[in-house]
Amino acid sequence: MAEVAGGTAAECAAVCCCCPCGLMNLLVLAVYKLPAGLCRKALRRKRRHRMIKNGLLPPRQCGCDDKELQILPISGPVAMVNALELDKDVAELEKEMWEKFYGAGFWRSSSQRSET
Repeated sequence: MAEVAGGTAAECAAVCCCCPCGLMNLLVLAVYKLPAGLCRKALRRKRRHRMIKNGLLPPRQCGCDDKELQILPISGPVAMVNALELDKDVAELEKEMWEKFYGAGFWRSSSQRSET
């Protein structure tokens, strides 16, 4: 019963506190940040074009000589073994944290604990 009450209180707090802040952030983004960013980008582009025209900057060139797509391997068997060992370390740390902080907080209850 306490777990349900705690979860409900947490959801109410999230809705009452976070939704208005999120909506305000979205409004500020749409009204101020987006137009300001677009204007800044246009001014930079105009300034760069003017400097290239006056000869103060070299024209922008692509550093790619090849027109084909190259796919290079980024991991080998050693990297896979290291990743598996890291997963074991993460699981060990998760178990340790569950034991240390058992029952502390709204979302840290034993019924939501996942065994991996």
